[in-house]
Amino acid sequence: MHPTSAQPAPRGGAAGGALRRAMTGLYAISGYGASLALVAILCLVVAQMVTRWMGILLPGGANYAGYAMATASFLAMADTFRRNEHIRVGMVVERSGNVRRGVEIWCYTIAAAVALFFAWYAVQTPILSHRINDVSQGQDGTPLWIPQISMAVGAVLLAIAVLDHLAGILFTDSLGVDAPARPPLRDRLSSVRARLVLFAACALIAYAAIRAMTGFDNDAVGLKIGVFLFVLFFLLGSGLWVGLALMGVAYIGMIGFTPRNPGTSMSITVWTSASSWTLTSLPLFIWMGEILYRTRLSEDMFRGLAPWLSRFPGGLLHSNVVGCTVFAAVSGSSAATLTTVGKMSIPELRKRGYPEFMIIGTLAGAATLGLMIPPSLTLIVYGVTVKESITALFMAGVIPGMVLAAMFMGYIALWSYVFRRDKYAEEPKISFIDKLRSSTLLIPVILLILVVIGSMYAGIATATEAAAFGVIGALILATVQGSLTWEAFLQSLFGATRTSAMIALILMGAAFLTLAMGFTGVPRALAGMIAAMELSPVALIAALTVFYIIIGMFLDGISAVVLTMAIIEPMVRAAGIDLIWFGIFVVVVVEMAQITPPVGFNLFVLQGMTKHDMSYIAKTAAPMFLIMVLMVAILVVFPGLATWLPETVAASR
Repeated sequence: MHPTSAQPAPRGGAAGGALRRAMTGLYAISGYGASLALVAILCLVVAQMVTRWMGILLPGGANYAGYAMATASFLAMADTFRRNEHIRVGMVVERSGNVRRGVEIWCYTIAAAVALFFAWYAVQTPILSHRINDVSQGQDGTPLWIPQISMAVGAVLLAIAVLDHLAGILFTDSLGVDAPARPPLRDRLSSVRARLVLFAACALIAYAAIRAMTGFDNDAVGLKIGVFLFVLFFLLGSGLWVGLALMGVAYIGMIGFTPRNPGTSMSITVWTSASSWTLTSLPLFIWMGEILYRTRLSEDMFRGLAPWLSRFPGGLLHSNVVGCTVFAAVSGSSAATLTTVGKMSIPELRKRGYPEFMIIGTLAGAATLGLMIPPSLTLIVYGVTVKESITALFMAGVIPGMVLAAMFMGYIALWSYVFRRDKYAEEPKISFIDKLRSSTLLIPVILLILVVIGSMYAGIATATEAAAFGVIGALILATVQGSLTWEAFLQSLFGATRTSAMIALILMGAAFLTLAMGFTGVPRALAGMIAAMELSPVALIAALTVFYIIIGMFLDGISAVVLTMAIIEPMVRAAGIDLIWFGIFVVVVVEMAQITPPVGFNLFVLQGMTKHDMSYIAKTAAPMFLIMVLMVAILVVFPGLATWLPETVAASR
């Protein structure tokens, strides 16, 4: 029998048990430190906002928030890893059966190599900054070696965590942090000697690939690009964690196409991307959604909506769409939206006899609205990647999000008309006064939406400051409601920290990959190829739609955005396509990726909630996928759906 715990089995008797407890405690302490950094982000953003309103300058406030963002991201990486919350494409791993250990040895060997490379140069960075007396270029004038210590500590802890679990796979019955729910019936690598031989072979393959990349003739550009792209998809497809895979591929690109030191380039690029003021809105919006998920606010939202929706064609199935739309406006996360609304609606709809096919399908599709309706984590990541205004992107997502929600509701109504034989229990009629009384339950969530979105549209707050409004508002409402316990507060804080670290590691890897991509010349070549083909913007969008649908079958949404923007952005700019509009297009096609197998994230969440087979859930979501394809066509025909509101608001200021 193999343990299903994410922790390696203790080694060495009592001494091994003590070491295991010490390691677990070390990861937990780093997680606590990251959580304190997230609280510091909130305090700094609030201080920055208040002093700005008072006409007082807070020197370096944005820089300090950026340092806190980097600290939260780096310190949480190891704890996030040991809890199996970093994302990887697990298709090959999950289907490896009796050779599961062999696949995991490959993944952990390469992950350890990348993590050690990252840790080595992360440690060198503050040492070098101290030696050359490098200081911040902002108003704070902070010696950079001080905040960069968090990068060194976090990277070292991540490397230790990977090595720790690699040792567990090699010498114990552990199968790593992502242990299967049902252990393989037979372990073909039961011998420690066989495991060590495979480990050595994996390390040798990695070394050979590096030597081969540096051994190519300088003129063999096409061959090196081919190897570069092959390594990219191979590492991702074989199950390596996305952030580490991107770093590994970027390293291959750097050594193959430029004489620059890849380690130094990586550390500078990673630090710059991690300590961004713009990125601080990401963990705050995640935290707000975590608070709502763990309190009674989300449950009250459903109870307030149900009386109004019961008389629509399709009945309370509309609660999936409207509930997701409302929760998306205060969450920003598709997974949080799906989990929260699903936990409320699935039991209630089943109890009333609604068809399982429609319950699951409408929820899978509607939950993707969390990616479009502001605040949207995907739009934040996109805005940071292409350096566009996040506030403008948020505004651009409002009308398309409402249109897509209306299309989902239209599908439910059409289903109700066509399949009248599918009967479900009708809700008892209640008076208009009782409906209004139930609607009072919606007031807290509506107030939160108005505060978050209204503060941005009124020009009172930036996207980051609006996120701080959201966290404070959610805490106040949950406290007044009496549903915010100390345990719920801590769990929301820890959950937000780990989710932020997962996204941050992907963004770090993507920033390094973007730098390497520039040296390969792939973006320039593709942009030149598109220009030479003289594709119309419509033809380009059609090609990119197919491209993102295919890549979405293997990558989660955020990974797809950060991985492709280095190549896609120059092409889009060359075609003269508005990047704000393109951001909404990207969100729609990324929404499709959430419900397309084999790596549709919403499908995984629903599988865990309903215990249905993945293929069944994918079939239920297929009509919602087609509606999103139609939404792309509508955006192309009516681009003003995405551009009118941000242009109007900008003109009125």
